[in-house]
Amino acid sequence: MKIKVRLSACISAVMSSIVLVGCMQNSQVGQLQKSQLYERPSSCKVNETIERKAVPQTPNQMSLPSFGQGVIGWATGPEGAQARLESVSKQDIHQFKAQGVSLEMIREWQAFYKHEAKRNPCNPTAPLRAQLMEKIASLWMD
Repeated sequence: MKIKVRLSACISAVMSSIVLVGCMQNSQVGQLQKSQLYERPSSCKVNETIERKAVPQTPNQMSLPSFGQGVIGWATGPEGAQARLESVSKQDIHQFKAQGVSLEMIREWQAFYKHEAKRNPCNPTAPLRAQLMEKIASLWMD
């Protein structure tokens, strides 16, 4: 009787493990498909004939993560930039201004990321951040 109980418990544990691994694989497949939207081509190379521009100013010399993630809200990676591009609104402009952001800064960052997208096509986030800054500038002007 003890052997049957142990065998049954072992089979149950193995089946649970198989289900868990299957779920993990399905989750990873979902993540893989989402990340493939921003997949870098294998031939991707930085264009060394284009110089990298200096990083633009931030309000009160705050760090880039504090500015980008904290103030602008672009999170990390292309998914974060895309999400913010879709969600930024006219109401956000008042918050940007209150935190020391100027339209000039927004335009400098737009130019920086537009340039970076040309210089480094391996960076899938740069074109999205350029679009985000362009959208912020247009909302600022409305």
